[in-house]
Amino acid sequence: MAKSASPGSPKLPSEVEETIEISDDETINAVVVASVKEDSKTATTAVIITHGAGGDLHEEQITLLSYELAKQGLLCVRFTYKAPNLKKGAEVYGKVVNWLLAQDYGIKQVIVGGRSMGARVVLELASDEELKSTICGALCLSYPLHKDKSASDLRTTAFQAVLAPVLFACGTKDHAICQQEVMKKAIKSIPSKVEMKWIEGANHSGMPKRKRQDAFEIPDYFHSVVAWACELAKQPFKPELATNNEPGKQPVAAILAKRRRDAGDDPVAKRQYDTAAKVLCRK
Repeated sequence: MAKSASPGSPKLPSEVEETIEISDDETINAVVVASVKEDSKTATTAVIITHGAGGDLHEEQITLLSYELAKQGLLCVRFTYKAPNLKKGAEVYGKVVNWLLAQDYGIKQVIVGGRSMGARVVLELASDEELKSTICGALCLSYPLHKDKSASDLRTTAFQAVLAPVLFACGTKDHAICQQEVMKKAIKSIPSKVEMKWIEGANHSGMPKRKRQDAFEIPDYFHSVVAWACELAKQPFKPELATNNEPGKQPVAAILAKRRRDAGDDPVAKRQYDTAAKVLCRK
């Protein structure tokens, strides 16, 4: 079903409602936002975005962002799934990725995105062995780095073995669960290319305060997110060639190999890095 713009708002991209089967007795709701700009360089890349805990596919931040991405030639999918835990959330998200690849859109690679709890699921998914060659980027909106005001208990386990480039976009007033100085240090553990965008004046919603409540405003940081996504979409992602963005662009493979050695006898760490190594060794 197409979604029309409200009076006074700019014309919005069309949306098609979909029902995705994730098991014999369970389905989830999704919408496909059609790209409105023909661009052969980005035509085989799509962006999938999901919501935070308690939200749905109609959350303002992910809805408006999907429209902006579609305007620049990227097909987008938003879906609703209230995951009971990260593992189940990543499992279902992976099924959405595979569903999209099986459709007639010609999609070959995907940027996976999510906000809040959905952002944590995204990084869990980015460590999935079967999808690492398909996932060309991870977009994390309003990432909940730590529990409320407890910066000593960090949610960074999934940071350690991500191969695809990552973009974080977090509000400067979301300090209860994402303190800036703590985040700056935490993202250094991600072996791949990382970009950090701070949204001035935004809280956990990720939406800066409007100048007028009735105004249709696109946040400035959307332009950075869209530019990042379009750049990734223009070339096939090859995990075996991935580098970080430190001086000298150290290969991710070398970083993971060193971490594997440093892990010693830690079974969880060894399994995590071994999974990433399997992807890097693929021809």
